[in-house]
Formats: sequence, structure tokens, C-alpha cells
Amino acid sequence: MSVGFALLLFANAAASDRFAAATNATAPTEAQVAPSSYDNYTRAYRAAKQAKKPMLVILNPAKGAKVSLISLEDVQKTRVRRELLQNYVVAVIDTSTSHGQKVQALFGSPQLPHVAIIDNTQAFQVYQTSETLYGQMWDQILTAFQKAEPATRMPVQTTCPYCQQFRQQ
Repeated sequence: MSVGFALLLFANAAASDRFAAATNATAPTEAQVAPSSYDNYTRAYRAAKQAKKPMLVILNPAKGAKVSLISLEDVQKTRVRRELLQNYVVAVIDTSTSHGQKVQALFGSPQLPHVAIIDNTQAFQVYQTSETLYGQMWDQILTAFQKAEPATRMPVQTTCPYCQQFRQQ
């Protein structure tokens, strides 16, 4: 086989591979477009700080507790919420672990499950609740705090406990 013919075969194979890759490539499904999600508060805090995004913190009780867990999959049920969640770094914390117990203590050991939103500078809690949240409530909360600047905080809220501890180190 001549070198020219081998080069021609190689070029044809490369073009076929590029064509196959282009035709097989599909847009990501809505399930694949998920928010940045962490099970470690410290990693989520650092990622949110770097991205300058607000942080949605979900503190869940141990599995088997008599209360329902808040699953990220349930929060992501609608296209609108999936889009809104792109504006957040999400931390879903299992408070039955030693790390989770420390995080729950930092938040003042609230009733579980608990949801908090920390502003985009990770300096203030702008929202917190231990109430059960349903569809439109999630939409309203995620819409209201998607830009979560320190000025948007609720007047009664205290600063983020972990943020204060992190600054002192």
C-alpha cells in the first residue's frame, strides 16, 4: 500500500469519526443539567464563594426519622426550578453524620429538615425555615433569593454561623 493511499484512508476514517461524533452528540437532557450540589458544607461554601452565588443549604434528618427528608430530586421536579437552581450552589447535608451534626450545630440546631439560603458573599443568612415547603413555595423562594445580596437579607436573620467561624480562622 502506498503512503498516499494510507493517508487518504486515514483522512477518510478521521472525517467519518468526526461525522459520527457530530451526529451522535445530543443536547444534555434536563436531568443532566443539575445545579452544583454538595454533601459537604465546607466544599459547598468554598464553591459558592468562588462562584459568587448564593448557597441553598438543606439540612436533613437521619433516614428513618419520622419526618420527610428534602431530596434535591423533589426540588428539581419542574423545569422552572431546575433553571432557578442553576443560580445556587446547593448543599444537602445528612445531619446523622459527624460532619452533618457539626453543621446543624453551626445553624443553632434547628428543627429538621431545615432550609437556609446564604447570600452570594457567604456572609449572611438571607432566608431560613423548618416549615414543609411545597411546589410554588420553592418557586417563590428560589426566585426571591437567586441574586441574594447581603442587602436582601431578612431583618431578623443572624449572620451565617459557619461564615463567622471561617473568617476568624
